[in-house]
Amino acid sequence: MAKISPAVRKETLHIAEGTGILTAVMLAVFALLGRFDLPVLWGSLMGGAVAILNFFLLGLTVQRATQEEDQARMKMRMQFSYSVRMLLMLVVCFVGFRLSMFNGVAVLLEMLFPRITIFFLGLKNSRSGGKEENP
Repeated sequence: MAKISPAVRKETLHIAEGTGILTAVMLAVFALLGRFDLPVLWGSLMGGAVAILNFFLLGLTVQRATQEEDQARMKMRMQFSYSVRMLLMLVVCFVGFRLSMFNGVAVLLEMLFPRITIFFLGLKNSRSGGKEENP
């Protein structure tokens, strides 16, 4: 098994942090609306875990693909990874809506949180001139 690159580890942590923040906001909104219950919690945990896993697997695929010298194999590897990851997310959403122990809306919203996080990280980086700020 290949070693996980520092870039994949770092970006996955950024996504996990952003997803965690958005999850807390989502759970607070459910609570304020009087709709918070265990299925919301389980749905958000399952959806968030799979969303972060999806991003991590994407990072690993890109890491491995960049080490591939054959362009056709690299493209095939990327396409296969995309198909498997999308199938996984579809199955998780299906389970989230079909099983009463999960709230399907919470699962679905969690799937969007990595994209929202990436958007805000892009805004932050564009405002700082593309340089990350170190605390």
